[in-house]
Amino acid sequence: MGKINKPKIFSDEFYYKFGIKFPIIQAPMAGGGSSPKLVSAVGNNGALGFLAAGYLSADDLEKQILETKKLTKKPFGINLFIIEREKLLKLKKPLNIINIEKELGIYKNSLYQEVILDEEIEKKIDIIIKHNIQFVSFTFGLPDKKYLNLLHHNSIYLIGTATNIIEAKIIENAELDAIVVQGVEAGGHRGSFLNHDMNDEIGLLSLLEECSGLLKLPIIASGGIVSGKSMLAAKILGAKAFQIGTAFLLTEESGISLKYKEALLNCHAHETVLTDKVSGKKARGKKNILINELETKKGAKFKFPVQNFFTKELRAYANKNNLDEYLSLWCGQSVWKIKQVKSVAKLIEDLTIEFNEALTSCTKNLDLLK
Repeated sequence: MGKINKPKIFSDEFYYKFGIKFPIIQAPMAGGGSSPKLVSAVGNNGALGFLAAGYLSADDLEKQILETKKLTKKPFGINLFIIEREKLLKLKKPLNIINIEKELGIYKNSLYQEVILDEEIEKKIDIIIKHNIQFVSFTFGLPDKKYLNLLHHNSIYLIGTATNIIEAKIIENAELDAIVVQGVEAGGHRGSFLNHDMNDEIGLLSLLEECSGLLKLPIIASGGIVSGKSMLAAKILGAKAFQIGTAFLLTEESGISLKYKEALLNCHAHETVLTDKVSGKKARGKKNILINELETKKGAKFKFPVQNFFTKELRAYANKNNLDEYLSLWCGQSVWKIKQVKSVAKLIEDLTIEFNEALTSCTKNLDLLK
């Protein structure tokens, strides 16, 4: 089955085909951030929004697609977590998580007779095709080749995620259409999928320059991008588009709680940390009591997504009761620059104005050097 030719991302051809005005992608943020309200607002204001299918059942994903389509006629994408199905018996909850639950007064049990963790990839792909979704991105790897062929056969634009050049080459060799290169500055989970001793903590500038020099695929920059200046810097180093998470998280339309937003509005770069104790996989967020206790108190740590399952109940309780010290406050290192919650429309307007001002300033400075 041959690959269907599609336009390069954010070229003029891409604009005429999909009607997306700005080379800005709202990062898919699993766990509630990427609400239909946010995704539709992004599309309605000329950028590309993404629903996050991670952690959702196939049925819940379909509900979010239908809700988003009620709010926008613009195209939007779906992000899929590539995780092997897990069926586990007699799992015992780690002691440090039990102690936090006891502190919060929500402790119930420590032993689970059976745990089934399933991202339902095949069902989700069927739903994506059924609803004519035009963009799909992957985090934590790539699905089987048969699924890539099926999606391409349905003219769906496919985007992989890499944290180093080895992962990026794997994505390029799999013949996807574009690639997100995720710098270590990025908030939330590292998109890495090569385990072993492979370094996935590379800064965006170094990663962009390496990937743009060695890849043919169009590159989408991700990590620490919250302003027009950072967009221009990424563009100079080879990015064709910009995936932005934290800035969209701090919009009126995002799905996170007010307490979460307030916590991020009072956060500096040095207060963000990488931890694998919350979910079992490295993720960047604001350090709080939850991270501190999981990092410093004794307790077994399971791999992702099992560890995430064990901390899910206490995080849900914290969210319901506005306890930001026990939330997973995922955010990127450039969170410090965001001082207020804006509408999506205002954020995109500001980003484009800042980009044009930064470009004009650079051009003037270059003229002075001649």
